[in-house]
Amino acid sequence: MAQSKPPISAGNNQSYDWNGDWVGATKINPENWVSEIFIPWSIANMLPIQGKRIIKFGAYRYCAACGELVGTAKTHPERNKFMFELDALEIDSFPAKSNINYFPYIAAAQDSVSNNEINKVGVEIFYNTGTGKQINATINPDFGQVESDNVVVNFSAEETLYGEKRAFFNENQTLFDITDRERLKVMHTRRIGSKPSYNCSESYNEEICNESKQEYSDLDYALRYTQKEGGTEYGFFTAREQDEDFSLGRSYYAARIRKESNNKALGYMLTYTDDPLLNRTAMVNAVDYDNIVNSKLRIYSILLHADAGDDSSVGFKGGMRFKPNKDDNHSLGFHYYGDDLNINDMGYLQKNDWVSLGGRSSFERYFDENSKFKNIEYSLRYGHHTDTNGNSNPSYINPKIELGFKDTSSMHFWTSLESSGKNTTITRKYIDSPFIKRPYRYNYGGAFESKNYSNFAYGFKMNFERGGKNNAWNSDGYRKTWMEAGYYFFPTDYLTMKIGFNLRDQKEWMKWVDSNYLAAYDSTEKFLTLDLNYFKGNKHELRFKAQFVALDASNPTSLMSNQNGYLSLSEREVSAFNVGEAAVQIRYKYELATLSNLYIVYSQGGNIYEENINSDSRSIVQDSWRNPSGKIFAIKLRLRF
Repeated sequence: MAQSKPPISAGNNQSYDWNGDWVGATKINPENWVSEIFIPWSIANMLPIQGKRIIKFGAYRYCAACGELVGTAKTHPERNKFMFELDALEIDSFPAKSNINYFPYIAAAQDSVSNNEINKVGVEIFYNTGTGKQINATINPDFGQVESDNVVVNFSAEETLYGEKRAFFNENQTLFDITDRERLKVMHTRRIGSKPSYNCSESYNEEICNESKQEYSDLDYALRYTQKEGGTEYGFFTAREQDEDFSLGRSYYAARIRKESNNKALGYMLTYTDDPLLNRTAMVNAVDYDNIVNSKLRIYSILLHADAGDDSSVGFKGGMRFKPNKDDNHSLGFHYYGDDLNINDMGYLQKNDWVSLGGRSSFERYFDENSKFKNIEYSLRYGHHTDTNGNSNPSYINPKIELGFKDTSSMHFWTSLESSGKNTTITRKYIDSPFIKRPYRYNYGGAFESKNYSNFAYGFKMNFERGGKNNAWNSDGYRKTWMEAGYYFFPTDYLTMKIGFNLRDQKEWMKWVDSNYLAAYDSTEKFLTLDLNYFKGNKHELRFKAQFVALDASNPTSLMSNQNGYLSLSEREVSAFNVGEAAVQIRYKYELATLSNLYIVYSQGGNIYEENINSDSRSIVQDSWRNPSGKIFAIKLRLRF
């Protein structure tokens, strides 16, 4: 069984939240190897036509030893018109056939910490009419995590964005993707089935309500319909969460239309969320435009309007990419997100109340055949940000040099300069102190990535950041040292392992307490990750993933900010603290038949928050491991009919 990602659409747009089941097989001969992949027609919506069908085709092979990509078509995935410049291939137009697949499942899980048991039976249905229409539906779906999320310790005002790992939301979902890198998702499917809404203070038993809070919601159903007619695509999506004893399930709706013609695309999307417990509805309208003017120039934009609860606001993102030749690249972007813009009921917005203008230019040059160097790339990022009231965030400029060797190893060097400015998010828009002033900062660093040796590779990064003194209080200036190292080991074709370590050491790390109160700490954060993937033939798959984080925040200084953003010492008491998180998952997958699998999963995770306890990193992690929030053993059988 082979799975491929990411797919590419609309020229060269790549989507990493995608998954498709393809059937594949390989054979190694004495002088060559052969790989065959069967991609069913039903994986994509295609209109029936008479006679011959013209499709675009390209096959590429990456040479790991020399770091080169060789293909049948004279184009590259980085080019704006990559999909349109692939070679044309004439094939027979097979008769349109409808295709329907049923995937019933049974799942059982037990948490030995909370003593909760879950037993579920459901079905997924995938129906392709063969005439450009698809219906995907699931009843009583099992949307439990088969693959665990990365452990993240986040004290900032910005929500951590997690990728989608659930199969139903990663298949045939591309039509509904309107995104701006890591900043924006008009439809963020991780919202669906997320933590339920609660209002325990008004429940009949507040104590039991608080004890019964769940981290996710079960769903009654989810339905997705897509249709293609010529260059126009339509789509509709809906899902409904189950009611609980102390919560009512939310309802989600999305409608989408997109028209493509002559390398131009214009689309509209509507999302609507109803939360009956909070008596809250949210509606978001989005218009997206993409124009591949020619092989050198591409322009694009997204226009947003949201009515969420009592808030209503607009947002806009526009940009351009200019590639005058194959070695140079320039991009420029503008963002405006209103101070009341809220799309997070069904989408994701990194931050609102934000205005930004910035870009990147890069220039790549190649060495001659006699050099041990292959290429060098010079790049420059730059930008200026403010809130919608004109309070300027630090402006920045970020030069970088990337040097590649012919043995595929590489070196990277960078620096960044940030002006003094205002941090407009840390106080969470507190009305009497909406920002704090921040002195200038600069950083510099480097990285090295080795070549792939016979069975291992390694890499490391280092970065040093320094900041000016804050004259409003007794400050020595911000300091941060960041180091990262990784070691990859692949003794056989069927076994790969990775160990990674991160260290972040900061002086005068600023953390929000509440309202206009903050605290500065000396903090040390250590992060250890272990990954193992083992494939035995085509039937067995074993994955092991472990992550451990230890954060020690000491020497606290209590601070407060005034309306002008100046910091001063505060008499409010603040305490040193430790944070520990540990997460381990072991997952075994056995393929019974094509697209029919048995999963056995064990997950354990825990976290702690301790104040005024002097602990080293090892004891912090041990405490989080010995006090788990969950020990879950799960079995799932999913069959295809």
